[in-house]
Amino acid sequence: MKNEITIPVLREENHVASNMRRDKYALGRDLQALEFNEAIATRLIMERKNKIKCEKCGKEFAAGLASKDSLICSECK
Repeated sequence: MKNEITIPVLREENHVASNMRRDKYALGRDLQALEFNEAIATRLIMERKNKIKCEKCGKEFAAGLASKDSLICSECK
């Protein structure tokens, strides 16, 4: 019979179990947000330091804000 309409009956959920599930989800979400925020902060700090690799030796050095053209460290010069 195609004309029959079935309406699912929602079961009543246990409040303790639902609260525990919500807390577990929120904890996972907060942990993931913390990791993302730490990664963003680390990237911003590294951009401020402007560390680049030397073309000759491969060592990372702080180039400063003005010297974008110089890709050779002071030891290799």
